[in-house]
Amino acid sequence: MHEIHSVFELLARRKVRDVQVPGFVDRDEAVPRFTPLADSVYLALDEGYFRLDSVGNHGQLAMSLVTGTEPSPALQGEDEEFTLASCGDSFLADSHSEYRITRIRYALNNESVPGSGKVRCAEFEFENHFVVFADPMYHFGIRLEGVGAYDRWVNDSRDESATFGPTREGVWVPTKIT
Repeated sequence: MHEIHSVFELLARRKVRDVQVPGFVDRDEAVPRFTPLADSVYLALDEGYFRLDSVGNHGQLAMSLVTGTEPSPALQGEDEEFTLASCGDSFLADSHSEYRITRIRYALNNESVPGSGKVRCAEFEFENHFVVFADPMYHFGIRLEGVGAYDRWVNDSRDESATFGPTREGVWVPTKIT
């Protein structure tokens, strides 16, 4: 078993109910507007959250199980109102159901630290074949995409080996889905 699998095992018996992007309410205009701070993304679980963070100059995805959400450090000392945007409807068909993770595909490179939950990127597949792909190497934070994005990323990243080392892929599947 790869050492990153111990991080994923925490999800084996959990269900995901939403994909949430933190941000703030910008009230400077006539109509308040949500502004995402997508350096973090939360998979809202039946209990707690699975947090995804863009780290290492936006080149790695750090993953951890947390009990709650927290404002971005970018909001410290600001008067902005912290809030979360629900993106579950875009990836899970609705944000009122709960889905088990059936597979996680991930990529590693020389900057990855799998034992600490850091990978280059990850694709989460849920029951009913719903998919969330998280790529932290995006100017505005973590880029979230759906079906096919991981495969496109693998094909497009073949030239990264000179800078970040060779890309190695892995797959985690829960031992038993009940």
